[in-house]
Amino acid sequence: MTEAPPGREALVARAQALAPVLLARAAEAERLRRIPDRSIADIREAGLWRVLRPPRFGGWTTDFGAMIDISIALARGCASTSWVYINLVAHNWMLPYWPEAAEEEVWGANPEALIGSTLVFPAGRLAPAAGGFTLTGRWPYASGVDASDWMMLGAMLAGDGGPAPCLVVLPAAELHVIDTWHVAGLCAAGSKDVACADLFLPAHRVLDVRLCQEGFTPGTETLADAYKLPLLPLVPHLVAGPMIGTARGAVEALTEALGARVSTYDRATVGGHATVQLKLAEAATLVDLADLLVRENWREAQRMIAEGRCPPLLDRARWRRDAAYAAGACVRAVDLVHAIAGARANYLVSDQQRRHRDIHAAAHQIHLSWDINAVEFGRIAVGLPPANALL
Repeated sequence: MTEAPPGREALVARAQALAPVLLARAAEAERLRRIPDRSIADIREAGLWRVLRPPRFGGWTTDFGAMIDISIALARGCASTSWVYINLVAHNWMLPYWPEAAEEEVWGANPEALIGSTLVFPAGRLAPAAGGFTLTGRWPYASGVDASDWMMLGAMLAGDGGPAPCLVVLPAAELHVIDTWHVAGLCAAGSKDVACADLFLPAHRVLDVRLCQEGFTPGTETLADAYKLPLLPLVPHLVAGPMIGTARGAVEALTEALGARVSTYDRATVGGHATVQLKLAEAATLVDLADLLVRENWREAQRMIAEGRCPPLLDRARWRRDAAYAAGACVRAVDLVHAIAGARANYLVSDQQRRHRDIHAAAHQIHLSWDINAVEFGRIAVGLPPANALL
C-alpha cells in the first residue's frame, strides 16, 4: 500500500526536529566542506527529499512553499545543509517541466535519486547532433554535487534567432568534478566546479527555458498547480529560504543567551540595555518581514495559477525584487545580532560567527542581487522592456 503523504505541517515539524542535530554537526560539515552523509540520510529518513517528487516515483505533492518552509527550519541548525537541501529538492519541482522520458530516466530505476545543479547558462555550449545534442563547458557553484545522482546545467544553444538558453539534465557521474570550494561562508555547501566536453545528450533531456517564462509550461497541463508556476520569478524565493532560517536561528539563539549574559566590561546584564533591546527588536522584525514577503509572493503566484491566469510581467519582476529585498533584510538582521553578541561571537566555537559568514555568502547568489532585481523591476514599472530575456 502506498504511504499517505504527510501534511505540510508534519513535514516542517520533521525539519524543525532535525535543526538541533544539524547544528551539532555544523562544525564537522565545515571541516568536510560538504554535507555529512548521515545528514543526507537523516533528511531522507524524515521523508523530506520526497517533497514535490511526482507521486508515481514515491514522492509527495505539496504546495511550492513547503520546500521553502522546510529549508527555513533546517537553516536554524545549519545554513549549508539547508542550502544544499533547497538546491536539490527544488529539482523535484523543476524536472516535471521536462518530457516524461527525462523523469523516467532519472527516477525510474532509482526513485531516491537526488538532482543537483548549476544554472550558469553562459558556462555551457550545446550543439545539435543526431538524435540530440552535445554539451561542452565548465560550470561553477554546483552546490551539493557530492550528494547528487543527476545534475541540471544551464547552457546556450546557438540558433538563427540568436543563442537560446536551455537547461539540461545528465548523470552526475558523467561530469568531471573540480574541487574549487575553499570559501569563507557556506563552507559545507560543496559548491564545486563541474565540467564536460562533447558529451552527448538525447533530445528529451534538453529544455528550452523560455517555455517556462509565464507558467503553464507545455506538458504540465494535467499536473498539480505547483508544477504550473513560472520558473525564473520564483527561483529567488527558494534560495531566500535558507537565509530566513539562518537569520531566525541567529535571533533565537541571541534572545535565549541575552537573559543570562553579563558584560565583561562592567558586569551589567547585557539584555538590560535599551540599545541592545532596540537592535534585537529590529533584527526580529527584519526576519519576520523577509518571511512575510517570500510567503505572500508564492501564495499570490499559486492563487493566479489556480485561477488559470498567467502571472503578468510586472508581478514576476516584483516577486524577484521582493526576494532580493528579503535577502538583504536577513543580512541586516544577522549583522545586528553579530554586533550585539560581542567579541565572544568571533570565536570559532561560536555558532554566531558561522551564521554571520554563511548569511553573507548566501547573499552573493546572483538571483538575490538587489542591484539587478530592483533595477529590473524599475525598468518594467516605467514601461521599458526587461533586460532579462527569461523574465
